[in-house]
Amino acid sequence: MNENRFFEKKTYIEFGKICKLLNIDMPPKGSLRKGITDVARLDNASNTEITFFHNAKYAEALSKTNAYACVITKQHEHLVPENTIALVVEEPYYAHALLLKEFYSIKYASNQGYISPRASISQTATIEEGCYISDYVTILDDVVIKKGTFIGSNVTILPGVEIGENSHIESNVTIGFAIIGRSAYIKSGARIGQQGFGFHVGKNGVTDVLQIGRVLIGDDVQIGANCTIDRGSMNDTVIGSHCRIDNLVHVAHNVEIGDYCVIAAQTGIAGSSKIGNRCFLGGQVGISGHLSIGDNVTIAAQSGVMRNIDSGKKVAGSPATDISSWHRQTITLQKLSRIKSAPQGLFAKLKHLLGW
Repeated sequence: MNENRFFEKKTYIEFGKICKLLNIDMPPKGSLRKGITDVARLDNASNTEITFFHNAKYAEALSKTNAYACVITKQHEHLVPENTIALVVEEPYYAHALLLKEFYSIKYASNQGYISPRASISQTATIEEGCYISDYVTILDDVVIKKGTFIGSNVTILPGVEIGENSHIESNVTIGFAIIGRSAYIKSGARIGQQGFGFHVGKNGVTDVLQIGRVLIGDDVQIGANCTIDRGSMNDTVIGSHCRIDNLVHVAHNVEIGDYCVIAAQTGIAGSSKIGNRCFLGGQVGISGHLSIGDNVTIAAQSGVMRNIDSGKKVAGSPATDISSWHRQTITLQKLSRIKSAPQGLFAKLKHLLGW
């Protein structure tokens, strides 16, 4: 399925162990000694591989699969062909994630307490046991790197930064003015803690305002490639625990993001806006400054948020509005476009009725 030049892969895993991993009983048709060799897609899985089904769009592919077993919900169990064993779980995609982690690991250097002689590390920095520091890393004064952390090549860590244990910092990352929790995963090219977009425009021209806040990042946070997270101006920029931030996201100064938030690529959040817990932001969402967004809010892709949003709301459009209202607006515009192409007399009558 994948080239082994990029991943370490187990040769096989006993079927019984897979059932145990998924916390399910061994199906009657299963074999404890059967060696499962890989995780594969429905359309190319062999009879020694395991697959999964979580999207009804792939029902036809499921009907033709040759997989030994398929991870699936009870609702769709009847769709599994006779030659394939159904492994019934509540969340197939979650099970799929567990299986991939069981079979594969990325070929990074292991965290075995190595520090490259080509790294530049201040004498006042603290590097705890089990850290792996790659070539051409620069770690400045009073930095603290907790145990088991991996730091890729060409990373620059500015004075006073603290990075929690078992974190993973990919290459070409710059981190300053930040305190980062445990098990962070920061991808290549991210910039954290730089001066934000703050200045005064007056009779003396444009004057930059020094920003003296920090970036505080919780535990188990992933930050995508080429993200930019500005430090706070007076208060701190805060990202809660267990967040997932996609590539090319910008978080401006003083923004506060709660726990378990998921933010898709190319989203921009302007300064001092606050986002609650368990919020989902689609790709290319734009959020104006100084707004308050409650808990459990969903914002559809390419929405422009210009007002506060209460907890539990789903919004879409620009300016963003309740998603049901946005759907009605879209349908109305489609109808209007069809009316405009109707006979001229009908369109003129409509204009008169609408007061155009």
